Amino acid sequence: MVSNSSQSTVALWGPGSCQEPDFLDQYEVLRAIGHGEFGQVYLARHRLTGADVAVKVLKTETQDISDLSEPLMLRSLEHPNIVQLFQVMRTRKNLYMVMEYTGGGQLLEHIPPGGMQQEEACRIFRQIVCALGHCHDKGIVHRDLKLENIMLDARGHAKLIDFGFSTRFTAGQKLNDLWGTLAYIAPEIVLKQEYEGPPADIWSLGVILHCMLTGSYPFRGDTPQELLMRITLARFQVPSSVPVKARRLIRQILVLNPKKRPTVKQILQHPWLRQGEPCAPHPSSQALPTRPDPAILTMVFDLGFDPYQTWVSLAKRKFNVVMATYLILKHQQGQGVGSTFQGQPVPQWLRPCQRPENLSNVPVLPERSTSQPALRTFPLPSEYLLPEDAQQPGHRDIRGGSLPAIPLRCPPAGAPTLRSCSQSDSGFPRPKPSRVLVWWSRAHSSSSSLDTAPRQGPGHTNGWKQVRSRIAACVRALCCCCVPCVSNKMAQMSQRSDVPHP
Repeated sequence: MVSNSSQSTVALWGPGSCQEPDFLDQYEVLRAIGHGEFGQVYLARHRLTGADVAVKVLKTETQDISDLSEPLMLRSLEHPNIVQLFQVMRTRKNLYMVMEYTGGGQLLEHIPPGGMQQEEACRIFRQIVCALGHCHDKGIVHRDLKLENIMLDARGHAKLIDFGFSTRFTAGQKLNDLWGTLAYIAPEIVLKQEYEGPPADIWSLGVILHCMLTGSYPFRGDTPQELLMRITLARFQVPSSVPVKARRLIRQILVLNPKKRPTVKQILQHPWLRQGEPCAPHPSSQALPTRPDPAILTMVFDLGFDPYQTWVSLAKRKFNVVMATYLILKHQQGQGVGSTFQGQPVPQWLRPCQRPENLSNVPVLPERSTSQPALRTFPLPSEYLLPEDAQQPGHRDIRGGSLPAIPLRCPPAGAPTLRSCSQSDSGFPRPKPSRVLVWWSRAHSSSSSLDTAPRQGPGHTNGWKQVRSRIAACVRALCCCCVPCVSNKMAQMSQRSDVPHP
């Protein structure tokens, strides 16, 4: 690697780097699978879902690691041919990047000595170009494109990885940092000239395509100095076994003048790449939807997480443990793999909530008869309002039918009155479902005994007593904080009604 820029000092270290309890509570480390420029990479298993993930561990000598660009870049990149980021965990010593595990190995390992078949090379190269185009559309240049940074998954799809050298750019912006691998580096970078990021990435694409079709690099030298000299001259030979259209594309890319190199869109329109399957669409190029998949949200709830907190984590792109669980489940769904619980026991704060196996003995909520008055609905607490970035324009604070139900919360005994509760932004502890069912069963038993009494004619005081009793029962069931005051008032009203009218 050639480097002229300052970066945080990052050390590579051994298996002990993944032994922190905060990390081991969520993942089981299996083995080391490689290392990048700034950290060691391990194969781990997500304890809740049983999914295999790749974890890059970064350790810095200083407390500030804001100079490391890879976590920041991957947060804003979502494409089928770019490795997916699941979680970013910061501890006192390390920074853990939990990512998708491809499992198919490096593209370099799949290139035979004479080069790949034309159809296979065309398919994979098209996916690489599409991934790079998504990066450029997001204002990001990779600056270290090479065969070792392109992985294949189990289905043979290309995945672009290792954004440690990447940076953001604007149209026409000149860069002067010297990053890259010698065999793939652009001539303007070798000459230490100011350069634009996208044309430098395009040059690396030409080197990759040449290697895929021939099995060898276009520029070779016995020493690094000889290699760099050949790059600055841009002299190379393409074997005649390479198809004519592919040879023309390589020669169009590997030109000295950066302004004469084609863009990503122009490469995708080349006749050699237009044969076969089209470029993969960008279903995830936009921000994650503010309305998560209800099926996956149900699975997240079954694992013990709050659906609302999952929603907020996705909308604000926190990449925390909740968002990681949702993304891993979604990734498993896309791969056609179901989640399985494996590994060591999960800590208490990550254990799924317990559910009764036999629901036959659970009391059922009573149904309101047509003669009973309907109750007015109360406004939701302010803490359950959707975040502004998760609200749709023109539909503020409206929950759709496909969204998860929001759990009701009741204040404990001795809490402020209902009026003061509605003016406060703080939430109350969530009551246990068994208590709510007991309250309803008691209210129902008290009100059902009134139905056995003979009905009186209209205007009789006994009829009004039944209405008041049912209202009091409903209020006691819904608002536990109002039980004492409502009971006293209902008792006073009942005593007054017993007094005969003059």
